[in-house]
Amino acid sequence: MKLENEKDVLTVINADVTASSFKNVRAEQFTLNCCNLSGMNMNDVNLTGLHISDANLSELVIDGAQWGGAHFQHIGFGNPSQPDVEFNRTPVKFTDCNLQQGVFNNCNLSNVKLENCDISGLTINGVNIESLIKQFESMEQK
Repeated sequence: MKLENEKDVLTVINADVTASSFKNVRAEQFTLNCCNLSGMNMNDVNLTGLHISDANLSELVIDGAQWGGAHFQHIGFGNPSQPDVEFNRTPVKFTDCNLQQGVFNNCNLSNVKLENCDISGLTINGVNIESLIKQFESMEQK
């Protein structure tokens, strides 16, 4: 089926639309429920106001995106109350990201590695980490 230069409301139920493509499409208020989107590619899309819930985002790659005002909550490696579901425990990685003035609240950051990161102004539970490192380095030089 091909729709071109049409303005229609589509309802697709119990269908396989594998390998379908959408180009230059307006899809505001678009809803997907109980869908398998594995291997899906999106390029040059506006996802302002996108809400994703109860989703498996394993191996998700987001590249070249703006995320001002984004909110991540209740994110982890899976739901331990569903032991029959296999979860991907590959570590999450942030590369070349701006988390300036971000807030992490009630998060498990055990064994997190910060490599080649600007930590100026970084505070953990009210402790300025940059000052703490400088204090440690000065004690080490003595």
